[in-house]
Amino acid sequence: MRFSLRLTALSLTLAATGQLAMAKSSSEWQLLVAQSKLSLSQAVEQATQAVPGTVIDAALDDDEHQAPRYELEIITATGNRIEVQVDAVSGLTVQQPDGKAKSKDMERLKAAKIGLQQAIEAATAHTPGTAIAAELDQHWGTISYQVNVLQADGQLMEVKVNAANAQVLRSKRD
Repeated sequence: MRFSLRLTALSLTLAATGQLAMAKSSSEWQLLVAQSKLSLSQAVEQATQAVPGTVIDAALDDDEHQAPRYELEIITATGNRIEVQVDAVSGLTVQQPDGKAKSKDMERLKAAKIGLQQAIEAATAHTPGTAIAAELDQHWGTISYQVNVLQADGQLMEVKVNAANAQVLRSKRD
């Protein structure tokens, strides 16, 4: 009974923080990537065509096992947050306002000298594979992008890229 309650609590915590979606097996990620006709970079382009602004978070997901899609968060020039979903097969977009951008996101954006696309390029040049997620973050006082890269052997790697100069700070198994 206690184990069941702990497992339920853990599941709810992971779901609330968005980490449950990232807890896929290697074969699940490989299947999602194989089903997707758009790359993460192409999804960023589609999203910013639909909603002009700066992408601070983008990730491949499977819409509860329905179809692959990318979920992106864009900060507009007016400081609004817009959630954009891009169908990973057709490229169709759906957008939904998500309120004002958080002050920490605005500060990170201001400090970043490179965009998410450049971070993805730097990460995949350093760690070959397919980028499946990227987000602007701050780690130990350094504004950086965390890019998750799925390698050909199914290994998921987390690559940190300095948002000031596109230098890879580290790469580790996720």
